[in-house]
Amino acid sequence: MPDLDQWARRQQVLADFGEFAIHSEDLDDVLTEACHLVGEALGTGRAKVLEIQKDHHELFVRAGVGWAPDVVGTVRLPMGERSSETYAIEAAQSIISSDIGVETRFDIPDFMKKAGVVALVNVPIFMPGQRAYGILQVDDTKPRDFGDDEIQFLRTYAMILGPVIDRLHLVEERARRESPARERGTTGVPA
Repeated sequence: MPDLDQWARRQQVLADFGEFAIHSEDLDDVLTEACHLVGEALGTGRAKVLEIQKDHHELFVRAGVGWAPDVVGTVRLPMGERSSETYAIEAAQSIISSDIGVETRFDIPDFMKKAGVVALVNVPIFMPGQRAYGILQVDDTKPRDFGDDEIQFLRTYAMILGPVIDRLHLVEERARRESPARERGTTGVPA
């Protein structure tokens, strides 16, 4: 159980993020801020959002903090049966690896081992209608048993992220549809 100060800080983080996310129209900004605040709140300084790609065979590191520049926006992980990320999405539950050095259930990606990750927690992100978006993952450089209160905090965060991501996808889609119409209107070409 967190002490009262930790609990209050996490509640403030959720409120601050919710306010930021409501007013933002940029998905990358929202996801990066989510990673920043989560990593800070749990004291790891390292978090990422992995997005399911359209083919449902890969997860893409869409946003993150505490990672080398060649990770965020570049790394793609295969979705497979030995992936903790895939398992978390398919089981619709949080998955914890307290010490990847002794982890036997899952294969841990090499880039994470090289970065010194020792413990991790995967929390699935679902948009409305239980549509899977991806994973909110928090990583630590030392063995760690993420507590129930930390998991609840991350689950709440993921439950906020899902509808926000859905809203921003709609904003992006509307902008794509309106862009050709704007171009036709400014070039004098009849619509």
